[in-house]
Amino acid sequence: MNMSRLPPLGALAFRQKSQPTGVISLIEDILTRANEHEHQEYHRYRRLCLRFLTYHIGISQLMQTLAIESQQRIQTLIEVSASLPIEQSLLRDPSLRSEQRLQVNPHFFIFDDEVAAQELSRALLEEWRSRRFYERLQAYNAIPGLDAWLNDCIGQRRAQFQILQEARDQLPAALTLPAPTSRDETR
Repeated sequence: MNMSRLPPLGALAFRQKSQPTGVISLIEDILTRANEHEHQEYHRYRRLCLRFLTYHIGISQLMQTLAIESQQRIQTLIEVSASLPIEQSLLRDPSLRSEQRLQVNPHFFIFDDEVAAQELSRALLEEWRSRRFYERLQAYNAIPGLDAWLNDCIGQRRAQFQILQEARDQLPAALTLPAPTSRDETR
């Protein structure tokens, strides 16, 4: 078979079919990493939604909205993966999986401004890490079918970082915490 006539994805699919079954392909690796990352993000925001419920209903609803965004990114990834040359879908909806067990300690719920500001600062850090994760995936991506999805994820992460920063800056205790600079956000 003449490999030069096959499109890049077709060539990748041909190579994948010829690999032993124990070899994980680049496509499966990227899809699995992105899927697991979004599952962690979904459950992290669901947990924050519950924690902020006693402190501020608006912040709790914001965290729920961010969890839904993660769920929608997974749904889009599932749709995108349907066009890729993989045997079966490795992806699943996080809302169908039982939620990770929460470690409920006496300080699970947020009741004061200082803890709220700390948790929003931690959420900002995690959002920054998430954006960097997608930027690295994009840098090493060799799958044209994922380019648009990865670009969308990076853009959404930037927007979510900004929203979380604005929410944190509205808190009274935020005045005592150092605010990340715009230089920190772009790294």
